[in-house]
Amino acid sequence: MEYTEFCRQLKRLITENEDWNINEEDYTFYPDGFTSETDPDLTFVRDTNMRYRKMESDVLQGDYIVLETGPDELRSVCRFSLDYLYDEFQEGGWEAVTDIVDNNISIAQKINQSGIISHMEEYEYIKERLIIRPLNYTDNKNELQKCIYKQIGDIALVLYLIVSENTDIGLNTMKVKKEIFEKWGQQPDEIWEAAFINTQISALPRMYINPMDTYKPPYHKGAFMAFNSDIKTLGRMAVPCITSTKQTNGAIVMFYPGVKERIAELYNDSYYVAFTSVHDIRTHCKGTTTPHSILQNVKHINSTFPKDEVLSRNVWFYDKDKKTFEPLSLIE
Repeated sequence: MEYTEFCRQLKRLITENEDWNINEEDYTFYPDGFTSETDPDLTFVRDTNMRYRKMESDVLQGDYIVLETGPDELRSVCRFSLDYLYDEFQEGGWEAVTDIVDNNISIAQKINQSGIISHMEEYEYIKERLIIRPLNYTDNKNELQKCIYKQIGDIALVLYLIVSENTDIGLNTMKVKKEIFEKWGQQPDEIWEAAFINTQISALPRMYINPMDTYKPPYHKGAFMAFNSDIKTLGRMAVPCITSTKQTNGAIVMFYPGVKERIAELYNDSYYVAFTSVHDIRTHCKGTTTPHSILQNVKHINSTFPKDEVLSRNVWFYDKDKKTFEPLSLIE
């Protein structure tokens, strides 16, 4: 069956399924190349590109459908890549496609009805609610003994679960405990990759050359990782602020795939990194200052912040040729 005919029959299959109760108004098709200047369509495009294509773009990459089901007070929303469904159809026929759609609708409805906490031991229910946050390992090592994290120098990348999200109070999160992690029965690398993708979707990396740009910047300002970014190079003396679109806990972007390498490309050299808080970073091109001078600045900044906002007490170095990122051992 040709792809176009598959899409036509898929819509009929979904809208005629009495168990799913999805009518024409609940079925939305987003074609490859779709874009928008208004929410929620623009947010959908950005989130979908990052989740499925691992790229930041305001132009949709691929065909997708969105299904809405359930009563108004418990509305469930599911998103599907048509390329993926078509591949599954070619392998397993309509039965395979029906199973995928049914499973996703069921998961979304159950979470809406009973809340995320009651399903936190079931990985399929919570995998899109996992995120990573950076903490100073030394200051939190006792608490982290019961949690899931990866230690890099004196930094801990900690696995969190989003319990709820509210526009007024923000995210309500909890650290993932080891016993819950083990019950998921998944490969650790798969879990971490999913969490990093979720984190990127909600907090995309940004680079602000001028410190004043960090104050309520427009969405596209500083999008140095986007394929159409207007940031092409960095002057050797530039000391940009690296953070995320949310800025809160923005230092995590330094551990996103490709970010360290992209900064090296912009400098065309290796560089030092000062974690000025859990929220942001400053970079210095190699040869423009000494690591001891940067360390003194880090110490001063850390002394002015609350302890829970301190991320690292070291100066870090990214080696462009070796592609290594490590804290420096500096003797005072």
